[in-house]
Amino acid sequence: MPILAELYVAARTRNVEDADTDDMPTLVVRRGPDVVFTQPLFGGSSMVGRGQSGVWRFDVLDQNLDSADLTIELHASGDDAWSPEHVISWGISGELGDERVIPLGARLDMGSPLISADDGTWISTDPNDGGPRVLRLRRVGRGQNGTRARRIIVVSATDPFPAMFTSVGPNFDFKARGSNGPVTLQGGGAGRLFLSYTLPATPQGDLSLSSAGFYVADLAAPFSRLDCVGGAFTLTIESADLWRPDYFAVFGLDTTSGVPRAMIPYVAASGRELKQMSSDSLGGFHTVVLPTAKVLFQLSDAIDLDDVGGVVLAAGRGVPHSENVGTGRGTVAPRVASKKKGKRR
Repeated sequence: MPILAELYVAARTRNVEDADTDDMPTLVVRRGPDVVFTQPLFGGSSMVGRGQSGVWRFDVLDQNLDSADLTIELHASGDDAWSPEHVISWGISGELGDERVIPLGARLDMGSPLISADDGTWISTDPNDGGPRVLRLRRVGRGQNGTRARRIIVVSATDPFPAMFTSVGPNFDFKARGSNGPVTLQGGGAGRLFLSYTLPATPQGDLSLSSAGFYVADLAAPFSRLDCVGGAFTLTIESADLWRPDYFAVFGLDTTSGVPRAMIPYVAASGRELKQMSSDSLGGFHTVVLPTAKVLFQLSDAIDLDDVGGVVLAAGRGVPHSENVGTGRGTVAPRVASKKKGKRR
């Protein structure tokens, strides 16, 4: 498998009392029982604040980190418990201009309006909190090129953002790099539009200066990477203030809830591939076309797994059926029925 050049983690903290933490979790990457990479999350506790999101980029080119059979974990680093709602991870291999996006793991829907604030998933080093110390992500694949997404994840980071590359645009006052939006994401293939999603105003920093956004939305019309052939994803801003994105990603999920089998890469663009935006042409671009994410070739893309003959051929070549993609090893820490958290003083 390819060697990773970059490793990303994105998370959104639940918007409930005490869900935030002052103790930044630690990223631990394993292959089997062996730890192959570990690094604390960085950027300050605001990135794991109540109702807030963070996205972390790790340069791992010098780690010789093979992308095969990795398990992604977040470890509590202190007794100030943290309660995430969504966490995903992906890697990038290859050189600039020919990068490949490799989904690694996901844990989603760990909190919802239907459960109490004290329920959900919490991690802490304090055993009295009643929760586990480790959040282990479920491994996910990218699916086949024909695997259709039922939901999407959108991740954004606004300049200046820790460890990210800045996007292209005129130089303006530092504080003018964030926006109130609205910004609309659209996606289409040859002759049809299958996605139009306006990023909502949320308790997160959203598009504000040095802020991240993590959004999950159901799709009215499921679509696949094959459906994108002949089209593209675009961003359009409807306000004259400036927005300078440092990172923007779109992933599809093949399930409508819970743990996905596939996390389908549609867009994973760093600041080097993005542009400063504004509806005022003096300040930036009103609309930009996003680069379509490239993925690794896999034999199953050349086989129709919905065809009986294709399934037989795939089985003979050791290719898993699409329903089994992403269901490798990796366990989920048990859900705690209830806990109370004492903040540090």
